[in-house]
Amino acid sequence: MIIRLGFLILCFLSALSVSAQGGLTWFEASSYDENNSRAYSLDCTIEKDELQGSLRKIEFKPRQFFVYTHPQVRKYMSDEYLMESTAYVNKVGDNKFLIIQYKINSDKAKINYGNLEKGGRIKVDLINKDHVYLENIERSRGKVRKSDKMTTYIGTYAISKDNANMLKKHGIDKITVLWEEGVEEYEVQNVDLVRNQLHHLERMQ
Repeated sequence: MIIRLGFLILCFLSALSVSAQGGLTWFEASSYDENNSRAYSLDCTIEKDELQGSLRKIEFKPRQFFVYTHPQVRKYMSDEYLMESTAYVNKVGDNKFLIIQYKINSDKAKINYGNLEKGGRIKVDLINKDHVYLENIERSRGKVRKSDKMTTYIGTYAISKDNANMLKKHGIDKITVLWEEGVEEYEVQNVDLVRNQLHHLERMQ
């Protein structure tokens, strides 16, 4: 499902400048299942485990989440991706968050996407056909690196207790993101990433 963004992409195709970054090592999605201990181990590498005042902060190392190329620009990018996303869960005290980095291989991405607004929600479709909504708690204007022809956004999505219980039970099929300039849907390749990290957090308590 793509609303409005597709039209905007068509409007600036002639000015589009893209460059695959090449630093993202992708994986075969079929190798990821609940019985794959290697996948679980890779997904659950701890980046930080420290105290912030009286609160314990636990943060996982970011892992590949999904890749995406809009159909209207696919023929211009051959085997490259327009968007490469990583994600991880962090926990501060009793509060859990899903952090998603959207790396867009264009220095003109803000024309299409605008900002990730505070209060904007993502719809998370689960592989059991259910879904949850997560709300972005910090505005992200997009950081442009013209030398690399890249724009990066960070979404910080609060995970309620009820949503955490759902996300621990089921992998993620796709997410739908509300951008300032429209809505776009992304198929998730690393379907068990969030589930694995939430389960690992539970084991650490």
